[in-house]
Amino acid sequence: MSQQTLFMDTEFTNFKNPKLISIALVALGGDEFYAEVEYPLEECSDFVRATVLPLLNQGKKPLFLEEVRAELGSWIEIIRQDRPVLICYDSEYDRKMLDQIFDGDMPDGVVLRNLGPSYVNKLKQYEFHVRHKQAEHHALHDARALKYAFRGWVRKVR
Repeated sequence: MSQQTLFMDTEFTNFKNPKLISIALVALGGDEFYAEVEYPLEECSDFVRATVLPLLNQGKKPLFLEEVRAELGSWIEIIRQDRPVLICYDSEYDRKMLDQIFDGDMPDGVVLRNLGPSYVNKLKQYEFHVRHKQAEHHALHDARALKYAFRGWVRKVR
């Protein structure tokens, strides 16, 4: 039984007391999940206000955290197909945001893995953004770049 590998990225308000702004997961097979949530604008850092917020989808209503929890949980269950799911990320803040969504109660069969430098080629990540004209600091663009830059092997989850 093979595992389903997903690459995740998030955007959040600040480093001191981060609150989720957006999340994206991209499967090796190409399936994608993206959502933006209601967030406290007054808690956004200057960097987030200048760099992240202008990239958010215009005209699409953000979801409440509970809605993201339900939609993401359903998407993971569909993607899973009775296989273990490995969610890969490159920042502990991404894991914290996923914990925020699921309130520490991860869906069944999900294993989280922080990819270190031996698993991700940072130059390939940069190349992806340039080649595909997809700005950094947008969760979906960054999750796609993480998948693109993945070095191709991770021990199977059980």
